[in-house]
Amino acid sequence: MKIPIIDIFAGPGGLCEGFSNIPSNNKQVFESKLSIEMDSNAHKTLELRSFFRKFSRKNVPDEYYQVMRESDIERRETLKEELYKRYPKQAKQAQEEAWCTTLGVVPAKEVDRRIQTALKGEKNWVLIGGPPCQAYSLVGRSRRQWKENLDKKDVRVHLYKEYLRIIAKHSPAVFVMENVKGLLSSKIDGVKIFEFIKRDLSNPAIVFKDAEYKYKIYSLTTNPVEFDSEDQPLYNSDLDFLIRSEEYGIPQKRHRVILLGIREDVKVIPDILGKSSNPVTLKDVIGDLPKIRSGINRSFVKSEMINGKKKRYYKTAVDSDQNWSDLTNSFRSEIISWNGFAKKYDLLEINTPKQGVGEEFIKCDTPKKINPLYSWFHDQNLEGAANHQSRTHLVQDLKRYMFSSMFAKTYGRFPRLHEFEEHGNELLPDHENAKSGKFTDRFRVQLPNEPATTITSHISKDGHYFIHYDPEQCRSLTVREAARVQTFPDNYLFCGSRTAQYHQVGNAVPPLLAKKIAEIVLKVLMQNV
Repeated sequence: MKIPIIDIFAGPGGLCEGFSNIPSNNKQVFESKLSIEMDSNAHKTLELRSFFRKFSRKNVPDEYYQVMRESDIERRETLKEELYKRYPKQAKQAQEEAWCTTLGVVPAKEVDRRIQTALKGEKNWVLIGGPPCQAYSLVGRSRRQWKENLDKKDVRVHLYKEYLRIIAKHSPAVFVMENVKGLLSSKIDGVKIFEFIKRDLSNPAIVFKDAEYKYKIYSLTTNPVEFDSEDQPLYNSDLDFLIRSEEYGIPQKRHRVILLGIREDVKVIPDILGKSSNPVTLKDVIGDLPKIRSGINRSFVKSEMINGKKKRYYKTAVDSDQNWSDLTNSFRSEIISWNGFAKKYDLLEINTPKQGVGEEFIKCDTPKKINPLYSWFHDQNLEGAANHQSRTHLVQDLKRYMFSSMFAKTYGRFPRLHEFEEHGNELLPDHENAKSGKFTDRFRVQLPNEPATTITSHISKDGHYFIHYDPEQCRSLTVREAARVQTFPDNYLFCGSRTAQYHQVGNAVPPLLAKKIAEIVLKVLMQNV
């Protein structure tokens, strides 16, 4: 009997992917029964991945891989529909599992009906997911000048109560709730929202009077120091609920709050995550992907103030291998001439990568067996890399990217914005806050020999915080590289436009971390039998 999973606020399905990869005797242990997500592109990704999981790994139809190998996004959608028509049973199951709707808006009765239909009376099931986190984000609060206190009118602050309502109504044996680090410091009327959330989750009847069970709320990183009079685990600090992903074999410094709730009748104290002895670095996981160049879209000409507003003027730039080569080599030669850079570089020209700007699918041999996550990423039927195409950049940004990656190679760290100005005024962007000191890390190259910084949904807007470490590629990370950092398997296809793909990857829980959490959950449920 497989253990049912209900995934809400699912994003592209990172948590569910981890749980779905726990085998026992080569058979799936957890089975996703319902995934709820409001974003239409993420929903398409969920639906396609659900379809993939309806087959054993040895029997995934080649037509699935034909969808993945298609470089034209519109044509890929057509192939996907043809795939579903060819395998109608599995397609129907996937469409029933992946539900595109907005929790908190759709009637609760409809949510409850879907959950009850999916569970078929099973009591020992797992709820996973996390409410939208923008309202708790440290960056978000800074941008809104909130300081400590959240806006009580912001509906996202209270969406966790929809998660709580489902717990109260349907009583999962275990739940896993993920959110951002800012949750730990957020306050309403001077009281930490984290205390409210832990209190409500441990006793849903505080909010929903018909709740049948209480829950014990555990950390996944630290054993409790003791238990209180109601047998609730106690910890020294709220920071004990913070998971620093890089400490657990994830190639990313992603710090997230994850709560493990266990129903009071499940008399098991869970294990905690085991730390990895060696970090997995960025180069470890993306260094074996095909080299590609950045695209070019336009060049900044000038700006002027008109009626109190700055108007910027651009001209179209030619996006060709030759123009890219001419630009990057000229930038490189100039930077080498600056003090401190020449010692690390010779004067050989940068060769344009043979794959150009890349494609939605590139036929290649990746990952290599030296990749520490080879067995996790690899699918021998794929024969290449999907979602591996560079975005286009402003010509002046190419110079900034070149400077950033060369600086990092020379000094072993990324340059701060004042160091851009020290080397050349033209390196500073034409923005009012360029010299304000607020965004000193505006152009951040990712260092090759350590885990990457947190992949966030901001990567969908620009690549300035996610510059590739290789000066000879002079670009930001691709969707596939970001997906590797997030530990999505290579046969996981992200649907929608490239912007939508970036957004999905940035919002996800790393599947490999989710798998490690799932192993703990499985042990809890097996000990309870």
